[in-house]
Amino acid sequence: MMPLDEHYDYGFGATGEAFFRAAHLLKEHQQSHAFFEHLPENYLLRHAIELFLKSGIVIIHRKLKIPFSDKSHNSPPMVLVDEKWMPFHKVHSVADLYAHWKFIIERNADTLKMLCEFKPDWTVESDLDASIDFIEITDPNSTYYRYPINRNPDEAKKKSAFKRTSQEDLLPREMPEGKKVRAFIVENESREFVRAYSLDEDSQKQATDALVFAAEALFNYHAMMRIELTEGW
Repeated sequence: MMPLDEHYDYGFGATGEAFFRAAHLLKEHQQSHAFFEHLPENYLLRHAIELFLKSGIVIIHRKLKIPFSDKSHNSPPMVLVDEKWMPFHKVHSVADLYAHWKFIIERNADTLKMLCEFKPDWTVESDLDASIDFIEITDPNSTYYRYPINRNPDEAKKKSAFKRTSQEDLLPREMPEGKKVRAFIVENESREFVRAYSLDEDSQKQATDALVFAAEALFNYHAMMRIELTEGW
């Protein structure tokens, strides 16, 4: 119930948790089937990941009195990107944030464990590396899920749950038994095939799975840090 700026991590973690839980609520109560509901859900998860990483960076820097560049650990937080210190508000890449977050954890793992009452394992699993890498490729600037188009026109095509497909790919001669095809087919006046758009569930699911895995893992790290390192503050 404290104002966010008075939290130990300046409110990054609590805000991240709000986005994380909102994503779950949206998923649970989603009633429409417009095929684009994954965009706001994935945006909420992606933003939660960014905030959890920023929270962890603040907590470890403050707890271990690690300076931000030549400034104190209590100064406005920064991230080391390509050997240059950048203020938080200029860094939205989850890969850059994760690299800094993971570095300060691994470099100080023994010290962090000693400070903890329950002596948790601070090992960062490789599965989290893979999820972060995939998220970074999909949405490096936190714009992919928010806008229909951006600087790269090819990216817009990936947002849609439907992809343009040929007649041969849509209805192959050999199809797994029981598989259903959901598609929008355009015909000419002679009822001849012109083009089709089929539902691509696999690529959409892959992106969502990576976001869910990373968000849940970082939520757990955040909870551990707030309990073990900040006494809940």
